Amino acid sequence: ADAARAGASDELDSDLPALFAQPIGPEPRPPRPLAPSSLGEEDAADPPMRPGPGAAAAAQRGTLMHKLLERLPELAPDAREAAALAWLEQAGGAFASAERAAMVAAVLAVLDEPEWQNVFGAGSLAEVPIAALVGARMISGTIDRLLITTSTIRIVDFKTGHRPPRDLVEVPVPYLRQMAAYAQALGVIYPGRRIEAALLYTHTPRLFVLPNEVLAAHKLDIQPAQ
Repeated sequence: ADAARAGASDELDSDLPALFAQPIGPEPRPPRPLAPSSLGEEDAADPPMRPGPGAAAAAQRGTLMHKLLERLPELAPDAREAAALAWLEQAGGAFASAERAAMVAAVLAVLDEPEWQNVFGAGSLAEVPIAALVGARMISGTIDRLLITTSTIRIVDFKTGHRPPRDLVEVPVPYLRQMAAYAQALGVIYPGRRIEAALLYTHTPRLFVLPNEVLAAHKLDIQPAQ
């Protein structure tokens, strides 16, 4: 019986294509994920604030502004001002009422930016993780604000620097590379749609819209997949 089984096995092996006799090589390694937020962001960080009587207040103000920019978009536009003032009265009691009102006005001015208010409105998303294979690199990260329409993708990334740039020319290059990488990834996820990006410095606050030519100039040089 053993001899018969061995003979049948030999006969089966002889009928298999030569390909099946070749040893299997090692499995290819998956592409290593690239986080756009790691593209030299540490080189773009603000220097430490100088100690002084106003340093602690400035830091607290920046933190409060950041939280308002994160939370208010979830409310209807006509409910934001009252909610922000009520919250600041509790969380920002160290500031005078006039200062709190000025903070709320500054935040609402950004959220109501005529050309970009939809990215902070109904249908927009917050803290959205994305991942896409761009050429031979996997790009992954989390986008602070994302708006998806049938023709356009809009993204906004928050920056907490206490010394925001005065104009687009002063925006650190690592931040531009980061946004260009996000744009590349979203271009793969949503082919054919226009990608628009902006940086929001929460300390001021101020929104910097990044032109397409700026994103193109700082996109990653990624080799195509083999």
